[in-house]
Amino acid sequence: MELSDVVKIECCDIDLKAQTKDEALLELAKLCKNNSSLQTFATESIYTALKQREALGSTGFGRGIAIPHCQLEGLREFVVGIALSRKGIPFDAIDKKKVKLLFTILGPVENRRGHLQLLAQISQILKENGMVNTLLSAKTKIGLYEDFIRNTNPSVGKIIAKGEEKLMLIIVKDDEILENITEIFIEYGIEESTIIETQQMENLLSKVPLFMGFFNFTGGKNPQSKIILLKLSKDYVNSLVKAIEEVFGDLDNFSGISLMVLDVSFAKGI
Repeated sequence: MELSDVVKIECCDIDLKAQTKDEALLELAKLCKNNSSLQTFATESIYTALKQREALGSTGFGRGIAIPHCQLEGLREFVVGIALSRKGIPFDAIDKKKVKLLFTILGPVENRRGHLQLLAQISQILKENGMVNTLLSAKTKIGLYEDFIRNTNPSVGKIIAKGEEKLMLIIVKDDEILENITEIFIEYGIEESTIIETQQMENLLSKVPLFMGFFNFTGGKNPQSKIILLKLSKDYVNSLVKAIEEVFGDLDNFSGISLMVLDVSFAKGI
């Protein structure tokens, strides 16, 4: 089992708000719940399982690191999350220091061996020189995810590689919506995209003499639109769509945004 296959970007966070160990476990349970494998699990049941494991002994093993983990009945595959606490959280660690870097492992009851392997792999990676400081300095969840994945297998390199790219097109009909999407991009560490100003076809038709006076095509709405063009790794598509829908709801029921994703068969240039 490759560690890079079970760490998901939607289960990464660079700014936990928890101030106590209990609050941290609940926040981590909510974070891991973003993984589709846990859709049928209640947040409370994940939190309870993590808390029961902590009762056996703290998973804070020093140097500001903790790996809270548990096994869940009915879970079919492993879920691993990474989170940072900027201020640190009292976690009953063996060196009494506050925890700032937390890995969460949720695993199937039937795969104890795999669970132990993941614990060992993560522990080994965190022993590498400078690794902890690299993760703690991450500015975005994508940065946190990439820095860790790159060190699980040095051959992985940059996550976005040719042949794995997608082109996302987001048609936005309102400047306020565009601002909200920009904020999502910043959170995910996306700094490069292209925005094209467009017009609705109805606006053009309404200026054609043949159609003047017959219909109010725009309905009083802004006839201008913007298209955001964004090239990104296929690994990020679902997470980014989910982040957008967390703000605007199901896009199938929201008229302000149209979104599509296309395969990139060839790309060259910066």
